Amino acid sequence: MNSVEQVGIIGLGLVGKALASRFLDAGAVVAGYDIDPAARAVARAMGVVVDDDPRDVARQCSTLLLSLPNPAVIRDVLWGEQGIASACRHDSLILDTSTTDPADTVEHHERLDGIGIKYVDACLVGASDAIARGEAVVLVGDTEASASYLSSLRVISGALYFLGSPGAGNRAKLAVNLVLGLNRLVLAEGLSFGVKAGLDPAQLLQILKSSAAYSKVMENKGDRMLNANFEPVARISQHAKDVDLIIAAAEYCGARVPLTHLHAEILSDAIAAGWGELDNSAVIKTYTERG
Repeated sequence: MNSVEQVGIIGLGLVGKALASRFLDAGAVVAGYDIDPAARAVARAMGVVVDDDPRDVARQCSTLLLSLPNPAVIRDVLWGEQGIASACRHDSLILDTSTTDPADTVEHHERLDGIGIKYVDACLVGASDAIARGEAVVLVGDTEASASYLSSLRVISGALYFLGSPGAGNRAKLAVNLVLGLNRLVLAEGLSFGVKAGLDPAQLLQILKSSAAYSKVMENKGDRMLNANFEPVARISQHAKDVDLIIAAAEYCGARVPLTHLHAEILSDAIAAGWGELDNSAVIKTYTERG
């Protein structure tokens, strides 16, 4: 496993548990924290040394991974009443795998750099099941030449992209999620259209996979959509947060994203219908179960 012997993970949800499994399988001691007692219990059963205070994780581990749901939670975990910034060892490394506001990432990097802590956005492309298999793509807001933490990244995945500067990993992740989310939405619309038109859904999916319309989303989400298998590996509510971040970033840089605005409305409808905690393949329900 190279030189990674101990790592701390703050946030033990779907992605955090997948990351924990990668490091445990590689032989590392993994310490962790989550605000949710149920998430802590699951992680403890996996073999994670679970603490009741995120600062205890920061005191134990010089390498920390964050897997957190939104910018506000990241700010609180870093700088709040139980913020880890005050507890981190000097020369600690924080790899933030969360999808968040790129401007926040730059601010956190600068503030933490001022107190001797390296903070890097290392955003993950891939749902939790793919992350657990080591199939994520990692988008890193740093240069490879300065990445003394390569051994940690390589435990997560061999597919590493170094984008040069703080925040660049998050900007690239938002671009990926824009395309990925719209691919998923278009697949849902196409499948529901085909079924309404009288086509056999399984045959239609195979045709789509064999045609120029193909996208990898069809492999990951097509059968889930057709079989109504919405056990979450990535939730609608989480992608809705990402879409809001995309819209905000687009406004900041002056990009036009009209399809993303429509996507936001559809995801809002899904959440209002009570489907926010389902897998994001459940977006097809906005076509099949909404008048």
